[in-house]
Amino acid sequence: MNFKQTLFKIAINTISVFIVAWMFSSRIHLENIFAAILVAVVLVLLNTFLRPLLIVLTIPLTAITMGLFLLVINAGMVLLAERIVPGFEITSASPFWTAFWFGILVPVVGFFLGLPEKIRQQQIIFKRMTNFEDPFFNQTSQKSDDSQEFQDAEIVEDEDTNDDKKLN
Repeated sequence: MNFKQTLFKIAINTISVFIVAWMFSSRIHLENIFAAILVAVVLVLLNTFLRPLLIVLTIPLTAITMGLFLLVINAGMVLLAERIVPGFEITSASPFWTAFWFGILVPVVGFFLGLPEKIRQQQIIFKRMTNFEDPFFNQTSQKSDDSQEFQDAEIVEDEDTNDDKKLN
């Protein structure tokens, strides 16, 4: 992943954090946009480095719960981010459940925010795949034409030999 994609991902996560914090405004306090940026960066770092370790350590529990324990790990990442980032507080009576839903909704909102970019990338890939100016495509089509001429030549030769057999 290059630098531009990383910045785009952090921007999408920041907007997602801001939207979900607004949705839970009675339960989550976010001081300003800089706190949202910091929460997004901390969540990206925690999900990149700590989450895989926790997943490996809890494989039996995750298997028993058929993957639902991963949602608990997400809630733990949000609660840890709350402790790390100043200006981000979960003020509800049940912080775990607020973090649980926050951990579910941030990626969902981020998915929908990043969808136009993903569609644009798919269109670029599709245009590259269907580009008829591609030299590899032209070589392939020439080979198929040559093979068709070769097959036609074999048919002609077979007809000549059949004629020779008929004459004999």
